Amino acid sequence: MARLLLNGFELQFSSPTVILFTEEMPDNSAFRALKAELGESWFLRWSEGKVWGLPKSTEPRESFGQPVEALCSEIDTLRFLAARFDSVLPERFPKYERLRHRPFTFLARKDAVAGVASRMQGLPPLIQRFRIRSKLEMEAKLVEIADGDLKTGVFLTVATRWEILASLTELHDAGVDLRGLHVIRRNPEPGEPRLIGRIGEIADGLVRFSESRNGEQEMRTEHLALEGSKSAFARCLKAILGEKYKAFEDERQKEEANVFGGSAADDRLEKLGEFFKKASPINLGGGLSCNVIGRLQVTNSGHYKSATVANPVEYCFDAAKTKRDQFPWSGLERFGPYSRDTFSKKSPRILVFFPDTVQGPVETFLRNFRDGVTLPEKSRYQGGFGKTFDLANPQFVLCKIPWLSGSRSDVSRTYREAVEEFLAGDSTTPDGAFVVILDEHSRAPDNMNPYLQTKALLLMAGVPVQEIRVPTLTRPARELQYICQDLAVSLYAKMNGTPWTVDHDLTITDEIVIGMGYCEISGSRFEERQRHIGITTVFRGDGNYLLANVSKACRYDDYPEVLRRSTLDILSDIKSRNGWRPGDTVRIVFHVCKPLKNVEVAEITSECVKALCGEQNVEFAFLTVSQDHSFTLFDKAQPGIPVNRYKPDGAKKAIYVPKRGTIVQAGRFTRLLCTNGPNLIKRDNAPHPNPLLVHLHPQSTFRDLDYLTVQVLKFTSLSWRSTLPARRPVTIYYSEMIAELLGRLKSIPDWSPAMLNVKLRASRWFL
Repeated sequence: MARLLLNGFELQFSSPTVILFTEEMPDNSAFRALKAELGESWFLRWSEGKVWGLPKSTEPRESFGQPVEALCSEIDTLRFLAARFDSVLPERFPKYERLRHRPFTFLARKDAVAGVASRMQGLPPLIQRFRIRSKLEMEAKLVEIADGDLKTGVFLTVATRWEILASLTELHDAGVDLRGLHVIRRNPEPGEPRLIGRIGEIADGLVRFSESRNGEQEMRTEHLALEGSKSAFARCLKAILGEKYKAFEDERQKEEANVFGGSAADDRLEKLGEFFKKASPINLGGGLSCNVIGRLQVTNSGHYKSATVANPVEYCFDAAKTKRDQFPWSGLERFGPYSRDTFSKKSPRILVFFPDTVQGPVETFLRNFRDGVTLPEKSRYQGGFGKTFDLANPQFVLCKIPWLSGSRSDVSRTYREAVEEFLAGDSTTPDGAFVVILDEHSRAPDNMNPYLQTKALLLMAGVPVQEIRVPTLTRPARELQYICQDLAVSLYAKMNGTPWTVDHDLTITDEIVIGMGYCEISGSRFEERQRHIGITTVFRGDGNYLLANVSKACRYDDYPEVLRRSTLDILSDIKSRNGWRPGDTVRIVFHVCKPLKNVEVAEITSECVKALCGEQNVEFAFLTVSQDHSFTLFDKAQPGIPVNRYKPDGAKKAIYVPKRGTIVQAGRFTRLLCTNGPNLIKRDNAPHPNPLLVHLHPQSTFRDLDYLTVQVLKFTSLSWRSTLPARRPVTIYYSEMIAELLGRLKSIPDWSPAMLNVKLRASRWFL
């Protein structure tokens, strides 16, 4: 039986009431000046036209406002007291380097790189100039694990901070190619931005910028430092460590597991709990104090269930949902794909572009992909692409890239010319394409990447594309069987096929689930990020993919109106496509990951639903589904699973990881959903997975949050990029993939996304 704990500690106040002081302030423009004047004696907070205050001592030097007795159980009072607790936290950790005041963020002293260097021998001294430290964030938040039981807790979250202390001259002399990396000021003045520019070249002690924040052309190297990031670390350390880099990375990941693994994270929380226990009571002022009384637990009491576990998702392979399996690939082998009887491309024609120097491995791979992978024991890819997906005669057309005799100076141009030549001489539109890339070309910048160049050209011709790297297609058969599974599912979906749906039974006339996202269009970090593209994916409630829509690029100020028009167009399309009649009961569920600041997406979509669906009985729900939050769940009844089943006493993975489908109430309109259970954790040093936070907008007319949360879980099993479930529902996941690809494709000359809303609207071209 699960024993669930949160990553926070409950606060218990010394009195059921507190005397607060208040003063009217309809306009908060003068609030900062008031804080500067009274901040030594008073803690102040502005809310809805009033300033609320709590004296920091029993006899403050200055007077403020009128006294009001407030209940410590009321939500507004608890929000005020949570903010007050946050303000006193830094006083309890004076020895740590503070990064932010609210939420209180500070750096741990232990350095992961130093830990690795102490275990490995013969590393260059320059490695000591790289630092990776834990970044800890504490914040008081309100939780309502059971209806009416509102509590305040202080929560701990941990991330990492990557710093490069080595000078640019040291890195340059060590052979690091610094071109294209971002630099920051070593000693910025107060209020001065740290990020200054991007390195064009380094010569004569000067950095000449390829682009900069304020148009600077150059600056002395001693005034600058390389911005710490994972990509900058990787480039620097690959050059500095050479062949030792892989061993260093393996050790670094072990060090990281000591921070982010379930056991390590829980141990850190227990130590923090002991610290708070000794530090209690903590004085908040005005005669009120609080005790930190222990970890917040999630328990079911009486008939009220604060935690439930959803039933395992079943995969469906026919419209009647009689053909089911708990695993997607075994279901495909038993029943064939969901769209077996409706898929129109029974003999698909698939182009395969590849360098002529790897023709042998490509042909071997295609034979395995089409006909199946042979193993001494039972293969997990026996039937091959044709038999598994009920295709009569899939045709793979070999298209050679003249690599042996061609020019190798411009790889992307060589690929592009070969594709253009083939398309110009081909009278029929292919159903899909593979593009084979040499490993050294896969890391080329986007504007010179042969895969992106080829993908852009083929997408504009209405052909979905799948990339394969040469090291991938030459894997041993034991690995290739699983690679072929994922490629087959993805390719079939790109050609408008539906591999499977899920067991979500519809109880109304029609249910539509719409995922909404956006992509910021900017050539660099120094351009004003004002242009946006709206991205929408549309599914039936049972997981049938209907379409994706990409709006026109627009300025930030114009985005609400573009969103409104785009939503009306999509709803009109769905209404016509599904044949909604007057009196039908229709449910429309919106999923959004992170709405744009100051854009009321929920209100806009609600208005569109009312405007277009007035003849139908419409139930409307708007959900924010986010990974960016402060909550983590631990199941202390999960001791972990042996990494090697033949060595049960060896290393274990998934320690304290809750079961997939665990749902926990965090508020009346909020649920935590675990989508990555113990059986999906692959490594013993994998970080402890965070749950999704599912929040229902109060304007929603359909409010069955448990139903909606289970639906989110089922939509994580609808990813056709792989046979494994995704961490996020595909409504969000697909929108993010579209946004990422659009962001990369914008650097390709002559690229236009127009075809995405025409021929490829129902294709999963982005997988």
